[in-house]
Amino acid sequence: MNFLRSFHDIVSDQQQSFDEKIASLLKFGLNVFDLEIAIISEIINNQYIVRYVITPDNSLAVGTIFDLAGTYCVHTLAASKALAFHQASTSRIAHHPCYVNFQLESYIGAPIKVGKDIYGTVNFSSPSSSTPFSQQAHDYVELFAQWLGSEFARKSANEQLLKNNNTLVKLESIANIGSWEVDLLTSKVTWSEQTKQIYQVDDSFIPDLASAISFFKEGDSRESITKAVESGMQTGEKWHLDLELVTAQKQTIWVSAFGETEFVDGACVRLFGTLQDVTEAVLLREELKSKQAQAERMLEDRSMLLTKISHELRTPLNGITGMLTTLLGEHNEAKRTEKLKVALRSADILLSIINEVLDFSKINHGELKLEPNHFLLKTIFIDLASLYIPLFKANNVDFKTQITIADDCWAYCDNTRLSQIAANLLSNALKFTDAGEVNFKVNVAQLNSQLALQLEVSDTGRGMTKPFLGSLFSPFTQEVDAKSSKGGTGLGLAIVKELIDHMGGTITVNSTFQQGTTFVVAIPLAIGAVQVEMKQRSDVTVEASHLSVLVVDDNQINRFVLEASLEKLQIKADFAVDGEDAILKCKQSKYDLIFMDCVMPQLDGLEATKILRSQNICSHNDTLIVALTANTSTTDKVACKEAGMDMFISKPFKLHSIEEAVVNAVGKSQIKE
Repeated sequence: MNFLRSFHDIVSDQQQSFDEKIASLLKFGLNVFDLEIAIISEIINNQYIVRYVITPDNSLAVGTIFDLAGTYCVHTLAASKALAFHQASTSRIAHHPCYVNFQLESYIGAPIKVGKDIYGTVNFSSPSSSTPFSQQAHDYVELFAQWLGSEFARKSANEQLLKNNNTLVKLESIANIGSWEVDLLTSKVTWSEQTKQIYQVDDSFIPDLASAISFFKEGDSRESITKAVESGMQTGEKWHLDLELVTAQKQTIWVSAFGETEFVDGACVRLFGTLQDVTEAVLLREELKSKQAQAERMLEDRSMLLTKISHELRTPLNGITGMLTTLLGEHNEAKRTEKLKVALRSADILLSIINEVLDFSKINHGELKLEPNHFLLKTIFIDLASLYIPLFKANNVDFKTQITIADDCWAYCDNTRLSQIAANLLSNALKFTDAGEVNFKVNVAQLNSQLALQLEVSDTGRGMTKPFLGSLFSPFTQEVDAKSSKGGTGLGLAIVKELIDHMGGTITVNSTFQQGTTFVVAIPLAIGAVQVEMKQRSDVTVEASHLSVLVVDDNQINRFVLEASLEKLQIKADFAVDGEDAILKCKQSKYDLIFMDCVMPQLDGLEATKILRSQNICSHNDTLIVALTANTSTTDKVACKEAGMDMFISKPFKLHSIEEAVVNAVGKSQIKE
């Protein structure tokens, strides 16, 4: 009875830790069995590992490993019950390695089982022999083993539970998922650590059901979660909602709220679920929706563009083919001239449509780039007004101009795009004004280190309705009334708006239906540097018949067109069909001027020019090489310059561009002489 009382006092002592209880239990066992050594071992893969130990001289350390076959415990495990020897030297184990090595005369031990598995042994031993161990001693050591097995199982379960809990906490943190529970019987609300982090509250925060719901954003989110909770409590229906939540730190986030209910005897007693921060996923989803919508709009725009352009191209093509066809049998010189003028005007319209389509494509792909340069600001508006005066006169519309810009005002920006903006607004005024007047006003003021340009185009034309004004700068926007339609792609004002935005400016419009429209454009411009102006080539007459000229182009029509243009300047040219042919001809003859197409089979114009320059077949001093290509981007121009070309002319070209190249070549040849 004293044994059981002492054993109970040790194992039930709540003041001692598990390891302290084991130490007390081993000391108690040494007293009970009157032995010197106490060991608790763990058996792993036939290895005997010392986990707890008491020896007289502390000579055996925890963690020491023995071969299981070299210990008495191998017999204990084989017996699967308590086993004892009181005088090993005279027993059947006298030759056992444990006796041979350690001279342990007395031993009593029992296997420790955790569930159905063997954990190890608890054993007591001594180098001195003892009195024979009674059955009661066997029962005692087995009681030790049973309690140890039970405690090891509990400890393992607790460690696994703690590990699982830690894993759950880590998973909650990684996935940004928090758990929650509402005990309806006690009205207690429990939030996990991650849930509190999602709500951005302190660890000490004590939630309740009302406050938990109040965090959800007022409106659809709060109404949805309230209805879901009420429905769940009444019917047991689960919920899974994406909702907006305003945290304790006033940050608006998106959460995925999952919940379900527990019923006992038909009554809801518990709510529980998870909460996940899905802000990034929701924003990504919205971004993907936006991109999908954008892609669909682009596809729709492309479809509209193809439909619109296929229609708009037919008119100028009809003018070109129609006039040229009738020229074949026309002998009247005046009629021939008039038909050629119509064909040329149709070609200009066709080129304008193509340029609008290319600009729109660049804008859609984010490839629109400005090419700034220094220029006299007043000049472009004077030239533009001069161009439109006869056009308005032909339509019996009074065209008034007021250009208030100093003659010596230099600006730095893309003058081509600036001219395009003004020309488009004037073209619209010309198109939609049948009578009355059009006013073109331009003025500039200097503000600090910038120029503030203001451009105004007003007309007394048909005007626009308010609904139409709302989509004025959208692509393909035109009047839908077939009777009042003036044609066009509907891209002009959309391009104008993009150009002005690129330049950091603004455009406003004021229109009254059947009374007129006013466009006002404000653009900040950098002050330009004074440039030395070259004399206009159009006023210069030169003798160019002596020039040796080579035309390099793989297209027969292009060669024919350039040949006809050069013949007007009294120049007889040689021709090459690709870069290799050009190099061969340049080795055979010296040329003053080469018109070089950039895109050709075999060897393109860029590579051919590099070879001509690098091998000094055609030096910069001897030969002017002019790029003649349909590729007109800034990148293409830079590539031509780097290859060694002197000038850049885009297709389709005007005769004056060819004349300018010829004049430059004549000047170079005169310097050489």
